[in-house]
Amino acid sequence: MSSTLKKKRNDLITTIKRHQEAYYSKDQPKISDEAYDQLVAELFSLDHELNIPRSSTEKTLGVGHKKRDEFFSVEHSTPMLSLDNAFSFDELDLFFKRVTDFIKKNRIDFVPKYSAEIKLDGVAVSLTYMDGELKTAATRGDGLVGEDITDNVKSMNGVPEVLNLKSKNKSNITYFENSIIEIRGEVIFSKKDFERFNKYQERASEKLFSNPRNAAAGSLRQLDAAITKSRPLTFIVHGVGKTSGSITDDLITHSSFLELMESVGFKIIRPRIKNGHPNIIKDYINQILNIRESLPVEIDGIVVKIENYELQSMLGSTVRAPRFAIAYKLPSETAITEVIGIDIQVGRFGTLTPVARLKTVSIGGVNISNATLHNEDELRKKGVKIGDRVEVRRAGDVIPEVVRTVNTSIRKSDNSLSFEIPKFCPSCGGKTERLEGEVARRCISGKKCPAQFEQAFVHFVSKKAMNIDGLGTKLIQQLIRENLVNALDDIYNLKYFQLEKLDRFGAKSAQNLISSIDKSRVTTPAKLLYALGIRHVGLQTAKAICDALTCFEELFSLAPEKLALIDDIGPVVMFSVSSFFETRENLELTKRLLNEVSFKKEVFNKKGVFAGKNIVFTGTLRTLKRALAQELVQKNGGTCSGIITKKTDLCVAGEKAGSKAREAQKMKIKVIAEEEFLAMIDKNI
Repeated sequence: MSSTLKKKRNDLITTIKRHQEAYYSKDQPKISDEAYDQLVAELFSLDHELNIPRSSTEKTLGVGHKKRDEFFSVEHSTPMLSLDNAFSFDELDLFFKRVTDFIKKNRIDFVPKYSAEIKLDGVAVSLTYMDGELKTAATRGDGLVGEDITDNVKSMNGVPEVLNLKSKNKSNITYFENSIIEIRGEVIFSKKDFERFNKYQERASEKLFSNPRNAAAGSLRQLDAAITKSRPLTFIVHGVGKTSGSITDDLITHSSFLELMESVGFKIIRPRIKNGHPNIIKDYINQILNIRESLPVEIDGIVVKIENYELQSMLGSTVRAPRFAIAYKLPSETAITEVIGIDIQVGRFGTLTPVARLKTVSIGGVNISNATLHNEDELRKKGVKIGDRVEVRRAGDVIPEVVRTVNTSIRKSDNSLSFEIPKFCPSCGGKTERLEGEVARRCISGKKCPAQFEQAFVHFVSKKAMNIDGLGTKLIQQLIRENLVNALDDIYNLKYFQLEKLDRFGAKSAQNLISSIDKSRVTTPAKLLYALGIRHVGLQTAKAICDALTCFEELFSLAPEKLALIDDIGPVVMFSVSSFFETRENLELTKRLLNEVSFKKEVFNKKGVFAGKNIVFTGTLRTLKRALAQELVQKNGGTCSGIITKKTDLCVAGEKAGSKAREAQKMKIKVIAEEEFLAMIDKNI
C-alpha cells in the first residue's frame, strides 16, 4: 500500500467517522444522507483497489452505517404523499372553506365531518397484507419507491404478522380472504422507551441518540434485522393505501378504519377526534397544545382529515399532497443567538436568498449555525443586522429560519451593520431582477451563472434524476473548475484519463464513475424531463406529462392547451414548460441529451384485451381508483395517456366526464362507461 493511498484512506475514514459521530452520537448531521453514502462508497472502492476485505472496513465503520442502496426497492402501489401545512387557525379555516366550496360547486348533498389526530414525529412506513398475512414492509423513500424493510418490522410492537378479527359477526378466515390491504403508519420510539434505550446504550458503552425520531430512523436503516428487532420500536397506524377484495366494502370512514385496525392487533394514537366539525377540531388542537409536553410520544403537529372516504376520493390529490387532509403544525422550538454575518446563496433558478451566519445554537437536538432570511422583503421587515441577537426556529422542524430580532432598542450602532440584497449576482456579476408579483430577486444569467450551473448539475445527477453515483458537489465543482464540463451533456463525454488526473481520485474511482455514467444512459422519459431542472416540474409532474405524450420530442412543440388537459397541470407549469423548450439553448441541450440516452422499454402482455391500444380515462371512476385502472390497462397490454390524440384507441368515461369525452366523440374515438371497461377486464381473466 503506497503512503499516498494509505493517507487518502485514513483521511477518508476520519471524515466518515466524524460524520457518523455528528449524525448517530450527537444527532447533528453536517451533510446529507446522500453525501455520506458517497463517502462510504469511495472508501469501499478504494479498499477494492487495495485488496482490503470489505468485512474489515465494515468492522472499522461499525454496524448501521451502510448504504441504503443495499436494501431491495419496493414500488408503492399509490404514492406516499406529503401533507400541506397550516400554521394558524386562519390557514386551517382556508382548508375548511376549500372543502365546503368544493361540495357546493359540485352540488354534493353532504355535510363534511373531520377527524383529527396527533402527527407523530417518526418514520413513515407502509405494510402490505395479502389474505391477512404480512407480505411486505417499506419505507416512504422518495414517495414512489421505498426500501424493503420487511424483516426489520416483523415482531415489531404494533405489527401483527397475521390479522385476526375479534368481531363475533365475521369469520377470522374469510374476512381478509382474497384481500389486499396496505396499512400506512409511523414507526416511533415512545419517550419512555427512548429514555430506557439510551440508558441501555450508555451502560453498554454504545452511542447515544439525542431524540426519538433520529433513534427510530437509525434503527430502521439497519441491514441486520436482528439489531432493529432488539430495539423498542412501535408502529402506529394512521392511514390506508391500496386495497382490494372484500375488505374494501368496510372502508367507509377514516375513523372506522382505524378502529377496525385496532381490533385486528394494530395500535392507534389517542386522544383523537372523529366526526368533528371545525370548532371541535380547533378545541382539540388547543387541548393538545396544553398537554404536548405530557404526551408519551414526540409530536410535530395535528393531522386533520375528511372522514368519509368517498368524499376524500372526490377531492383527490395534487402531485404532492392530498386535498382532503392538512397538517396543523405546532409552534417549533426556538433559541436566541447572534448574527455574525449575512451571506447570499444563489439557487438553481437564480434566486438570491439571504442567509444569516449564526453563533452555533442547539434547537431540538440539532446544532444550527445558518438560518434563512427568505428574501429582501423579509430581511427589511425583520430589520436584521449583522451583530444583532435574533430568535431562530426550525420552520416545520426542518429548515432553520430567523423569526425576529431581539431587543433592538438597545442595539449599539457600533456593532450592528446593515445589509442590503445586491443588485448584481455575487456569483457571476450579472444583472438581477425582481418580477412583479414575486418576492424573490433572481439572477437572470441562467446556466451561464456558475452558481446556477453548479446547482443544475447537482440536480441533474441526483438520485431522482439521472442517478449518477459518485458525483458529489465537490467533484462537480472540480469538473467545472477544470473546464471538463460546460453543459449538462458534457458528463457523457468524460474520459477515464481525465478523471484519473483529478485530485483525490484514483484509477478505480475513475472507472466506477465512468460505469455509473454509462448506467445512467438508460432511464425513463419522466426522469430525463425532471433532470432538465424546469422550474415547477417535480418528478411526479414530469411523470404525468410524459404519460400523456406519444414521444419525448412532442414536448418541443407541444401546445399549451394540450398541456392543460393533463391532470394537475396548471397555467404556471404550462408556461414554465413551454418557455423552457422555446429557448434555443435548452432545446439544443435536450436534443443532445436524447442522443446520449435511451428509454427503458415497457414489456406488455401482447395477448391482453388492450394489447397495443392507448387508453384515456376521464371523470370519476366509482369502482376503481384511477391508478388501479391504469395499472389494469398496462397489465393487459395497453398504455395510458392523459390527453386525447389521433393515437387514442379508447376513452373510458366515469362520472362527470368532461372535455376529453366530448373531444373523443368529435374525433370518432370509441367512448365506453366504467362498467363496460370492467367487463372487458373480467372477460380477459
